[in-house]
Amino acid sequence: MSASLLSKTLIAAIAATAFYAAPVSVASAQEMVDDRNVGVRDRARPGYDAAGIRAGGFMVYPEASVTGTYNDNIFASDVGEVDDFITTLAAGVAVQSNWNRHALNLNAGLAQYLYADNSDEDRFDWNIGGNGRVDVTRDTNLSGGLSYAELHEDRGAPNAVGLAAEPTEYSLFRADIALAHRFNRVTTRVGAGYTDYDYDDTPLIGGGIADQDFRDREEFEQFARLGYDVSPDTNLYIQGTLNQREYDLKPPVVALNRDSDGYAVVGGADFRLTNLAQGEVYIGYQEQSFDDPTLPNISGLAFGAAVDWFVTPLTTVRIDAASTVEETVAAGSSGFLDQSVGLGIDHELMRNVIVGARASYANQDFEGIGRSDDVIRAGLGVDYLINRNFSAGLEYGFTNRDSNAPGLDYTRNEVGLTLRAAF
Repeated sequence: MSASLLSKTLIAAIAATAFYAAPVSVASAQEMVDDRNVGVRDRARPGYDAAGIRAGGFMVYPEASVTGTYNDNIFASDVGEVDDFITTLAAGVAVQSNWNRHALNLNAGLAQYLYADNSDEDRFDWNIGGNGRVDVTRDTNLSGGLSYAELHEDRGAPNAVGLAAEPTEYSLFRADIALAHRFNRVTTRVGAGYTDYDYDDTPLIGGGIADQDFRDREEFEQFARLGYDVSPDTNLYIQGTLNQREYDLKPPVVALNRDSDGYAVVGGADFRLTNLAQGEVYIGYQEQSFDDPTLPNISGLAFGAAVDWFVTPLTTVRIDAASTVEETVAAGSSGFLDQSVGLGIDHELMRNVIVGARASYANQDFEGIGRSDDVIRAGLGVDYLINRNFSAGLEYGFTNRDSNAPGLDYTRNEVGLTLRAAF
């Protein structure tokens, strides 16, 4: 599986680029495995799932992989495309508690990217984090998490630095906490989150650096959700969210004050329709207001979906959608509204052979400058589970960005072969 296809945005973006070691389901050959309401890639596979290492009240799941990827446009350029072969060495570990009450999960991962002909593109990413839950009573629990990661920005990212000699590196710290309580059929949840971005300066082609300190910022978020169980399998809810985005540098050190405040109000449902489908959908309204009067506010639909449709016991269809307000470094723009939809299909060809396909479309509308990007992604892949400890994967990925801003179009094809080990 190609390195870049394993990543997306952080926050919307932490989980995809950080190479977290994924928890693995464990089941003995004697156990009855209930595959209802479980996706093809999520269900237990006795004989093919890593057994893990028991350590007191915890299970430890280490894993490692090596990926060879051919990328025909490593710089995401519209002219003079440069291809290369990238070797990615990755390792991770997940630690999961197996207590009757409460929960504690820890994880860490690293990835080394090695380019055959363009060594300036070599990068080393790593992350560490954890999350937990305290069951205060039967109806009340407190949950939270902490994570830290050292990452790099993909060359095709919307805010990638032009004329950069190397990809931009940055660190990301995330903390969140939430309290949930149930009153019979009424459910409540309140919480808060904090995110800190710290960007390194970027070397430029021909010498010099692009100072990226003006991108450093803190983001605060608070939410409250009120829901009602209309049935044992369906919860309808309304949720309000506030956010505050505060940049480290302000005028006169920088030209613009990019601080902003935003809110979103949505209504949605968490549901499970017998053995047919399960997931979450919501829709509402969102707005982001900027402190600098020259930066226009951003508003529009807030929507999201993450639905698994169990077409047959051997086939799962995944439907995703999202609409978010994202930050930008584009001159004259306050930010962009990112609206996306995606479709993925996984099929269990044999118990140890899984094939998949996916496609997505995103529109990124930059407020204030008229720039609009349409991004199409597609991919095909197959995973072969050799035994409990070893597996292999082959994947093809396609990306196309069509922008009305000159010089930002690009097309990229990637083919990657991954060998994995898990214990």
